[in-house]
Amino acid sequence: MTWIIENEAFFGGDILLPALKSLGRNVILWNDNFWITKEYTSFPKDSFFHGSLGNASRINKELNFIPGSLCDEEGFSYSFLFENYNNYLLNKNVVFTNISELMQNPKIAKGLNSESLFARPNSPLKEFSGRIIPAENLTPAHFDYGFYHENINLPIVLAPLKSIEKEWRFICINHKIITGCEYVADGRKGGRTINPENREEAFVFAQKIADERKQKDFAYVIDVCCSDGKIYLVEMNPFSGADFYHCDAKKIIEAMDR
Repeated sequence: MTWIIENEAFFGGDILLPALKSLGRNVILWNDNFWITKEYTSFPKDSFFHGSLGNASRINKELNFIPGSLCDEEGFSYSFLFENYNNYLLNKNVVFTNISELMQNPKIAKGLNSESLFARPNSPLKEFSGRIIPAENLTPAHFDYGFYHENINLPIVLAPLKSIEKEWRFICINHKIITGCEYVADGRKGGRTINPENREEAFVFAQKIADERKQKDFAYVIDVCCSDGKIYLVEMNPFSGADFYHCDAKKIIEAMDR
């Protein structure tokens, strides 16, 4: 299999790239000019992409590589998680709305009875990053409208703000948690690598979610957290557009090659 790597998509580069080179794997470095030159037509059909969410989505929809790009947008939307993994979620008291609707009816946010809210897009493509917002005096700019997207009807999710003590990112491949690491979402910083053999509480929790086998993609990311001393599911993300932080890159590659 040939790996197509968009190295610039990740701060400090894709952790998979040096590991792929050390393992002697075939690598093509992705360049957005390929959309113009159509150089991708000469790529091997047994190719796999890892890079930005935008390119992961487009490659999944437009190109015919196998396995290509793992980016099931519906399966990683918060609405899908809310319906299928509700008993694991950190935020169960949520409101599904859109920017335009919220601007027209500010009571939607006030109805959550919290001075500060957490907001995120419903889509896993992260049209804006998840963030803390006030419950009053909201404008479209609070959701990056006019800056990073132009969709005033963008579906969003609002929830009361909850404290988080610690977060982990786990990589699931073929229903098994292969590796993981602690991370800080604010600033996108990776922390301690998790060894599955140690069977830490967060790992066991993530594996329990993977055992549900409800995702269409055979590889994806599970983010969990500790809040008030308990472990919860934060979200899941498409494999092909996720930052792996300090996860074990070699374990990921070897698991994908099987």
